[in-house]
Amino acid sequence: MPTDASWSELVGRIAAISSEDVSFQTDEPLAQHTTLRVGGPARVFASCRSSAGVADVVRTAKDTGVPWLVLGWGANVLVPDEGLDAVVLHLDGELAAIEVTPPRVTAGGGAALAKLVRTTIDAGLAGVESLGGIPSTVGGALAMNAGAHGQEILDVLAWAEIVETDGVLRRLARAEIEGGYRWSSLGRGLIVTRAGFDLAPADGTALRERAREARDRRLAALPNEPSAGSVFRNPPGGFAGRLLEQAGCKGLRRGAALVSEKHANVIVNPGGATAADVRALIGEMARRVREASATRLVLELKVLTREGAVLADPEAF
Repeated sequence: MPTDASWSELVGRIAAISSEDVSFQTDEPLAQHTTLRVGGPARVFASCRSSAGVADVVRTAKDTGVPWLVLGWGANVLVPDEGLDAVVLHLDGELAAIEVTPPRVTAGGGAALAKLVRTTIDAGLAGVESLGGIPSTVGGALAMNAGAHGQEILDVLAWAEIVETDGVLRRLARAEIEGGYRWSSLGRGLIVTRAGFDLAPADGTALRERAREARDRRLAALPNEPSAGSVFRNPPGGFAGRLLEQAGCKGLRRGAALVSEKHANVIVNPGGATAADVRALIGEMARRVREASATRLVLELKVLTREGAVLADPEAF
């Protein structure tokens, strides 16, 4: 565990980084940075506006022994009620910008995926138009190889600029990046600061229609209340939502957290839910499915410890 002296050194060193590259706050409430709207404060919340700034913060955290993590849209994460004793990096400024030089598009890792989709459609470029309904940043989408309706973001990736866990800035060609269904090697502790995409010219009207259909299908399947999307991954050859529904999980409640009546694999926060409520509900859902079908579900939602580590066993909650 970092000492008070470690935190003091870290804050001092981050404060010395140019404000053009990094600004920071202490005790920043994270509920406002997650789609589930729960979670306590980050001990340090660093807004990074350049790749050099990201690298400086990561090196500083490594040198001082302070854990760190990146938070984009916070759409698939559960922050504990106690908050995070970690440096939380958020990519902003030029790292949220998008540039178009047809057929190449360059996007910052902090750019909204929906903005990338809109920008490419306006430019008459095809390849990501079906991904607009996924609540993610570009970096987050690349980390999980986001996909929908036959498109995956790695299919059009040309290169990615990344910061490694030791703070080294590198550029990777697509051939250096592994990936498959809902995973990529970019999600293994790397921070995507920028990425280039090679797209194909296409009719803008047809692109908008495909984007609308994909967005409408996603919205029809998900509840309106604050949520973090799917809680569990689909097991091989099956669907987590179907198993959860068969196990009687729809409408299940713990505290103020509720399993959606619309989708049994989604927990919603109608108001007042805590992370403890959500964790208790996740554990009950996992146990019910195991007892009903002998299936052990695997988490898709990233449930964090206070130090920012990801918990793996839902039945331990």
